[in-house]
Amino acid sequence: MATGKNVFVLFSQVSDDILKNSEAEILVKMRRKGALVPLSVVNDVKVEALAGAPAGESMADAAKAAGYVVEPIAAGSELSVVEDLADEAALLAELDKAFALASTKMIIVVVTPTMALFYGLGIERNLVLDKPLPAASIAPTLAWLGDLPLPAQVEAAPAYAVIKGLNFKAKEIAKLKDANDALMLKIERDNRKPWDKHDCA
Repeated sequence: MATGKNVFVLFSQVSDDILKNSEAEILVKMRRKGALVPLSVVNDVKVEALAGAPAGESMADAAKAAGYVVEPIAAGSELSVVEDLADEAALLAELDKAFALASTKMIIVVVTPTMALFYGLGIERNLVLDKPLPAASIAPTLAWLGDLPLPAQVEAAPAYAVIKGLNFKAKEIAKLKDANDALMLKIERDNRKPWDKHDCA
């Protein structure tokens, strides 16, 4: 399934202080152009973030089963899940790989045991929330923005607070329609006879 989008979920053990205050250029950029939110966790942050519920099928398994490309961070991958990033250096190394792809349709979420940093397509800019969001809201948010299948047992709603306008999808479809209309116009123009292409008298 070609979505044309790259969704990256990075699980790290870095402290909240690093996500909030690190001077690393990538993290500064992500905070400035993304959303930093505290998380509420029922049992296991990793399971909940990928299942959209306290337990159940992972969104990575759902995407694989539906024919999406699920691989480590790479140009053709539609969903990448990277686990066990023990420190800031390991996290920055994976973020470097993601940003090296220079994708304009990229969504990144850095997930720690108590916090998440959202960045990319459809994410509100320069947002810091005080009220915790459920960790289970990560999977439905990424499924909606990244055009990925929802896990089977999903219970949580998307994290609307971090999404740039609830009409984000409508705007995306309008852009596709405009591009399609422009393409059809060009095809029509190219199919005219040479003497019909100019209005010269």
